[in-house]
Amino acid sequence: MPVIDTRKPLKEFIEKCRKSPFQSTNKLQRDILCDPSRHPFSDRSSDELHDLLMMYGLFHSDQWRKTEKLLEEWETKKLFKQIHKEYIRLQKEWEGPDAPLYLYPIHQSFMGERDNRGGVAFQEGFYLFYSKPGKEGDWRSILAHEYHHVCRLNEKKVHLDKVPLKESVIIEGLAEYAVFDQYGPDYTADWVDHHTDEELSSIWEKRFKPELELSGQVNHGDYLYGNKRKKLPKWIGYELGYRIVKSYHDRHPDETIRSMTKRNAEQIIKGSSFSI
Repeated sequence: MPVIDTRKPLKEFIEKCRKSPFQSTNKLQRDILCDPSRHPFSDRSSDELHDLLMMYGLFHSDQWRKTEKLLEEWETKKLFKQIHKEYIRLQKEWEGPDAPLYLYPIHQSFMGERDNRGGVAFQEGFYLFYSKPGKEGDWRSILAHEYHHVCRLNEKKVHLDKVPLKESVIIEGLAEYAVFDQYGPDYTADWVDHHTDEELSSIWEKRFKPELELSGQVNHGDYLYGNKRKKLPKWIGYELGYRIVKSYHDRHPDETIRSMTKRNAEQIIKGSSFSI
């Protein structure tokens, strides 16, 4: 499936903001960009979709003028065409699902894993949020990361309301290791090496191992993103996941991203330098 052409609804939203200065831009954004018929979910309302996309980095509606300028830059760089080409390449290499990809501008002050880009993935499809390039082709990192999530979620039929913590950690680790595998260390997130092996091993043994069966993605936030009050460093679950997968691959160099995607979380952890 090609990248969904979100330029049409984005331009419609921008035009209505320009012509209707007294109408709520937030409502226009919700009604136009988050119309459920434009998205792959059958059970989400426009309000739910809007809340979801805003949570993961969708630009604020009052930024429509900046969005218009950004779209012009994307057009000049033929960004949609570039992303489509790379997506098809990854899909073939990983034998991944034909999932729809949605590209939207990112909120200017949003700080996710990477300053100028973010994303979210589901079995049904995935979303990329992007601004101006920090370096040539830096969008590749979030494309590979989020598309690998789609591959893993579909391969393992992961239900986010039941997923254990060990799977959430490995999902993130595999996705970022896929970025490293495709593009090298210059494209991986900063959090991949914030701690030494000894520090990570201690955090893993004391904080993560007792909770590996903790069920439901909603309960994993502190472990994945960190919580200063609970003395969990920022992005600690992501970093642990990456280092677990890396150590697994160091010990099993014949494995590929595709073959590791098929492995259970427990297999990867047991085959790494970490214990379960």
